Amino acid sequence: MSYRFKGNESIGKSVERIALAQLDEALERSRAKRGLDEAVHDVRVCFKKLRGLIRLVRAELSPDKYKRENKSFRNINRKLSKVRDSAALTEILDKLSERFSDQLKGDAFASVRTQLTKVKQARVTDKKRALAEARKRIVAERRHVKKWSIDRDKFPAIGAGLSHTYASGRKGFARAYQKQNVRAFHEWRKDVKYFWYHVQLLRDLWAGFLKDYADEIKDLVDYLSDDHDLALLRKRMLAESNGDKESHEYEALLGLIDKRRAELEARARVLGEKVYAESPEAFESRFHEYWRAWRLEEKTRTIAAHN
Repeated sequence: MSYRFKGNESIGKSVERIALAQLDEALERSRAKRGLDEAVHDVRVCFKKLRGLIRLVRAELSPDKYKRENKSFRNINRKLSKVRDSAALTEILDKLSERFSDQLKGDAFASVRTQLTKVKQARVTDKKRALAEARKRIVAERRHVKKWSIDRDKFPAIGAGLSHTYASGRKGFARAYQKQNVRAFHEWRKDVKYFWYHVQLLRDLWAGFLKDYADEIKDLVDYLSDDHDLALLRKRMLAESNGDKESHEYEALLGLIDKRRAELEARARVLGEKVYAESPEAFESRFHEYWRAWRLEEKTRTIAAHN
């Protein structure tokens, strides 16, 4: 797996290697001749991982450089997101139907699925155009990555970004359940996802333990992502149900969406309590010790190899 720091590399070398690998993967995925929805999704993931990477080392990049890179990666993903929405809604409708399959007929929400599929198919040209634009940006971004300058090779180079992402997610957790609105949960979801990327990048610090920890965070990401997609589907259904002669179908769908969202948010709350149990200071201190022990282990291994 290329999306991780290595003990035998400096932080700067790891960051450059990881960034270039993500750009290369995005370029390869963008050229897929089949499965446009998968291609759009995969390219978006690469750029989300890139944003997670630069957030981790934000303290080492100049404010202007960080702002430029973050904005560039974000804008690419926004364009791709616009052409993927219908595919995402179709996927979440299928997952919802599967979750309540014991309560639904086989053709439940058939008209809704048909309408979403029509919109999805109609956007083929838009998807191809968005992927072509992404390819142009990838070539330019490869040149920019080689100009990043990360000189420090100690924990503070990544500690500030790691702690900031953790603290932001912890605050977002409290805010989401205080406000109980779609926007608050959406903002928390973004923080959790960046935190998941950070733990993935650092999982070799304590391979077994941090892999399990990353898996728990991924579960939390999945709960919140499904919750967000369901909120988008609900919004679409409300807009399309006005005056519809089969509004009972929409009403039934809205009821299941609300029920499923309540389930997901309840699960996310329990898992959030575990993931964000520590204070940001205690969390950063713990990872600093993992880093120190990891680097000592790598140094010891290198010495032993030369004896």
